[in-house]
Amino acid sequence: MVGIFALVVGFKIRSQSRRLLRQVEREKKRADKLANFVIPAGLSLVTNTDLNTLLEKILAEGKTLAQADGGTLYLVTPEKTLRFVTVLNDSLKIAMGGTSGQEVSLPPLPLYDPGTGEPNRKNVAVSCALEGRAISVADVYAEKGFDFSGAKAFDQKMNYRTLSVLCVPLKNAQQKVIGVLQLINAQSPDTGEVIPFDDHLRQMMELLGLLAAAALESYLRIKTLTDQIAELKIQIDEAKKERQVAEIAETDYFKGLQSRAREMREKVKKQNR
Repeated sequence: MVGIFALVVGFKIRSQSRRLLRQVEREKKRADKLANFVIPAGLSLVTNTDLNTLLEKILAEGKTLAQADGGTLYLVTPEKTLRFVTVLNDSLKIAMGGTSGQEVSLPPLPLYDPGTGEPNRKNVAVSCALEGRAISVADVYAEKGFDFSGAKAFDQKMNYRTLSVLCVPLKNAQQKVIGVLQLINAQSPDTGEVIPFDDHLRQMMELLGLLAAAALESYLRIKTLTDQIAELKIQIDEAKKERQVAEIAETDYFKGLQSRAREMREKVKKQNR
């Protein structure tokens, strides 16, 4: 009896040890991915000089890191909405916004209820933007805290199954949310089965979100400065043209042309009388 008990205990210990070992190996792989992928990916965003390319790359890098089937990148607008700027889904072969050439036709999500002015916390992406924190949902069909009627209608129309969702805020240096990265259906690297987004992955995505927001802010600052310089150049060119016209108008040659033009007009008038 003691021998059987010892065998059972030994089996449980070995089984637990194998689980712990697999967990350690999994965490090591994720740490390697953080060092070898997240930071280089974030830094590579800074090199993009085209807004559409940058926006698409932010979403694509997030999808790759999370091994997610799909995702959406939103930007906060001055009208206090979340605007869809890029949408990707591998299973459904959807690519909208970014460099796809396919315009995103989905209407923006209001941050506040137009009627009451209350925060629109029913939408998970909007809640992420309003609260400035990452939100993970394991199963949208079992979730009671958010309204996923839009996702369910999409599933029915496209014969799809949205399961897990992760929303990560993109914050600038002043901790202001300027966008939201939303990923759907994390996939197991071993089986390809759809699984929830775990806490470790959420932390890595938050880091990527910070790097992405920094890259986006940097781009927008440079773009604003470039536009201001271009506008200033136009104003300088126009002032230069006005000055040149004024200088030409003051020359004896131009005054002589004006005098001859007046004489010709007077001559035509006399002939028509």
